[in-house]
Amino acid sequence: MSLQVLIVYQSRSGATLQLVESLVAGIESASDLVDVEITTVTRSALLGTSKDVRSADALVIATPEHFGSMAGATKVFFEEIWAGCLDQTQGLPWQLLVKAGTDGAQTAEGVQKLAKAQGWKQFRPPLLVVGDLTETALSSAFELGQLLAVSLDNELI
Repeated sequence: MSLQVLIVYQSRSGATLQLVESLVAGIESASDLVDVEITTVTRSALLGTSKDVRSADALVIATPEHFGSMAGATKVFFEEIWAGCLDQTQGLPWQLLVKAGTDGAQTAEGVQKLAKAQGWKQFRPPLLVVGDLTETALSSAFELGQLLAVSLDNELI
């Protein structure tokens, strides 16, 4: 049996991508702890499709905070997948990562509202990284990836 985690991200400065890479490394490092193969599919928010989401066993959305909101590309992702996923992906486990310059609260709230409207099931509270990207933030993303993999394997989500 194989499970798939879809990771949709936007990253101009590279900081959000670094968080995604740490998360993926965490998922991959958990291979010794899980009984199933967990593959990751990483897509730019501008390239993610409803088919990608429908094929996923879990979804991670990673976005920077732009002007107090999610990145425009993240909004485009939701616009593109909306009709093709509505009523077809209810219960999909999902996770949010936000790389913020101020506090990230409005960004997280905006994405959470859209995910809730899709009927997705939030895995953990958003990973909010405010300010400079630190080793602690990267470690948190890595550990979140491990936890996601183990939780998927044990059918906890």
